[in-house]
Amino acid sequence: METSMITELKSVRDIWKKMPSERHARIFLEEMIWPSGRHCPHCGSLSSTPIRGRTARPGLYQCAERECCLQFTVTTKTPMHATKLDLRIWIAAIFLMLTSSKGISSVVMARILGVNQKTAWKLGHAIRELMDEREAVSARLAGVVEVDEAYVGGAPKFKKGVKNKRGRGTGKPMVLVAADRTGQAKATLIPNAKGATLGPIMKEWIDPSSALMTDSNTAYRKIGRSFASHHTVNHGKRQHSRPSKGAHINTVEAVNSQVQRALIGVYHRLGRQHLQRYLDEILWQWNHRQQEVKIRNRKTSSGTKTIATRVWKPIPVVDQMRGLLCCAVGRQLRRTPQWGLCWPIHLFEHKGTFA
Repeated sequence: METSMITELKSVRDIWKKMPSERHARIFLEEMIWPSGRHCPHCGSLSSTPIRGRTARPGLYQCAERECCLQFTVTTKTPMHATKLDLRIWIAAIFLMLTSSKGISSVVMARILGVNQKTAWKLGHAIRELMDEREAVSARLAGVVEVDEAYVGGAPKFKKGVKNKRGRGTGKPMVLVAADRTGQAKATLIPNAKGATLGPIMKEWIDPSSALMTDSNTAYRKIGRSFASHHTVNHGKRQHSRPSKGAHINTVEAVNSQVQRALIGVYHRLGRQHLQRYLDEILWQWNHRQQEVKIRNRKTSSGTKTIATRVWKPIPVVDQMRGLLCCAVGRQLRRTPQWGLCWPIHLFEHKGTFA
């Protein structure tokens, strides 16, 4: 079966059915990673030739540029760089992460894929590297935009005589989340909820013609002047919406609830070290949905009433893979000698090394 015919994947088993050999998986990845044609990951040249022979690796190419002439495959300079795993394992791991609404733990992924937990953990973070859209040139949030801070982490264990602070007095990691009402959201870790910290981030994320919706945090008052309008709700007074102004922050709180569901149901603990990467995964799930209208008929005493309901559903998984893998070149992730994660030296300035 030609991989170009693959437009839908329904299960992990379906991957092995439609890709009976690793060669089929490689062709599938080439179509995803090189949608506009094969190019050299070293110099970007569109001119290259396949290397054939008994000793040549499958899918090996050589750049035709005289100044380069380096060899490469479809996984070169991607998070799959130098992988020894069957490429179908990678595709199956991507499938599992894209179709798990609350995420999937490395223990469960290892059991499904038949690899050990450490391998599954590295696979998960490599895929989250692809889900990082923070540095991509993306459209600003516009229209009605809601902003709120969230504290990520479960309730601390009870200790006699110890009183744990709540709200802004807690020591939990703080996250700034912004979401518009068309289905797009952004989130990042922040050190505090002061205006000097929040202002530059919000001005970068949100179009100035937007209507801003926040809670009653005083830090938002000055920031709100940079936007077309600013409305607040006071949760301290049990005010959750102001219908006359269309003011509420229920959308952004729904994003925050996704983080809490992943924390409680799957990961159990999200440390500061990798928290941003898990946020990237949750935001990818949120941002790659499409709205559908469901029509149903309900019988009433006066007759039959037609009700239209709007629901959000994930876009097809193959389309998500296409969007995920088309920017894979240049995003590398490696193991450290201590079995942590590191990024190539040219990325260390903003990525760093994590154990």
